Parts: sequence; C-alpha cells; structure tokens
Amino acid sequence: KTTLKPQSSGINAEYGDYSELSADITAKIGRIPNLFGKDKHDMVGDVEVLLEEAKELIDQIEVESHAATGDSRRQIMMNVANYKRDYETHVKNLRKARLSYTDDAEQRNELLGNEHKNTLTSNSERLERSSKRLEDGYRMAMETEEIGQNVLNNLAQDREKINNARNRLNNVDSTLSQSSRLLNSMYRRVIQNKAMMFIIGLVIVVIIVLALYGMLK
Repeated sequence: KTTLKPQSSGINAEYGDYSELSADITAKIGRIPNLFGKDKHDMVGDVEVLLEEAKELIDQIEVESHAATGDSRRQIMMNVANYKRDYETHVKNLRKARLSYTDDAEQRNELLGNEHKNTLTSNSERLERSSKRLEDGYRMAMETEEIGQNVLNNLAQDREKINNARNRLNNVDSTLSQSSRLLNSMYRRVIQNKAMMFIIGLVIVVIIVLALYGMLK
C-alpha cells in the first residue's frame, strides 16, 4: 500500500506528490488484468486507497488555491482541473481493468449485475416519476372536467329559472290583458247605464213638463 509522502513546503511539493501518486496508480492498474483471485483483489484495494489519497490531495490543492492571487491562482486552478481529469481517467481504467482478462467470473458478474441493477433502478425511478406526472395530469383533467360539469349544471339551472320567470311574465301579461278587457267592458257598461239613466230622466222631465202644461191650459 502506497501512502502520501510528507508534504514539503510550497505548492510545488504537492504537485510532486500527486505526480508520484498518479504514476503509482497507473502502474498498479496496468498489473490488475494479469492477476487472479486474492492477488487481484488486494491490488484493486491498493489502487482504491491510492485514488482516495489522490482525491484528498486534489481537494487540498484546490483549497490552497483560494489563498493565491492573479496568475498564480489561475495556474493552480488549471493544474487542479488537469488533476481532476486525470483522476477520472484512473477511475475508468480501474473499472475496465477489473473486468478485463479475469478468471474471477463471479466478481465480474457481480460488477455487471450492480451496473445493470443501477440502470434498472434509474429507469424505474424515471418511470415512477413519469407515472406520477401522468397521474397528476389525469387528476387535474378530472378536476377540470368536474368543474366544467358543475358550470354546465349551474348554467342549465339558470336557464330553467329564466324560462320559468319568462313563463310567469307571460302569465302575468295574459292576466293583465284579461283584466284590461274586463275593465273596458265594465267601463262601457257604466257609460251605457249612465246614458240610459240620463235618457230616462230626460223622458220623465218631458212627461212632467207636458203634464203641467196640460193642467195649466
């Protein structure tokens, strides 16, 4: 197992530490495909430890970059970006080495199974999210349909009320027409009765006048 060397003063020492770590990781990854059983397992473990140390060193350099200024800081950040890409390359190479030229079928199947399981889990989660969105959309559609149905029912009720009011108005109008005709008829009868009484009164006066005239003559 390889560990970090004690740091020297300055950022350049950390650059040297990472270079040595990276070279060690590259060499050990290159040996993994030719190993079997426990030897291969141990070598993979050593590389994983080295990768963890490399990651910590990159993080340490990145933190120290915040104290730098100007061109120095930009240079450090460029180196950090390169180290991160180098680190990711080591991780990918380790994964490939564990699956290449091995007689450890069980381990290979386990790794492939884990990747397949992760893919299925991811697909299942996406399917679940899609199903939830569909359920939410269906529920919103049903709620919208219910609201629309309620509006239509209210409109139908309002229409019925308007029709009933219109019918009542028609009935009132018909009643008023009948009342008007009845009043006109009564008025005509009153006029007729007054005219008849006037004529009768006039006849009586004429008769009285004639009677008085006859008596005086």
